[in-house]
Amino acid sequence: MTRVDKKLKKWEKNPPTDTPKDSVISLLDRFFNGQYEFKSGSHIVVRDDRLKDLPDYGPDGSFDIPIKGGQRVKGYYLNRLARTIRLLEEMET
Repeated sequence: MTRVDKKLKKWEKNPPTDTPKDSVISLLDRFFNGQYEFKSGSHIVVRDDRLKDLPDYGPDGSFDIPIKGGQRVKGYYLNRLARTIRLLEEMET
């Protein structure tokens, strides 16, 4: 099991209170490379066509990750990101 897999499993089962945004960005670079952008400095918007028309995602397949204090991401959003990555992995198999 790779470090990324361990991190995703932890974020799914028992996410930390918050984590540095750099840790989140490294996962986004791996799984959503070129599919995310920063909005107004306090949000990351992720778009993936495979998420279109699924509940909990925008009509264009987007979801937001708010950044607390410009530096950290809360555990709820870590959990959501991990669940989204797992969902996309399941859709590929």
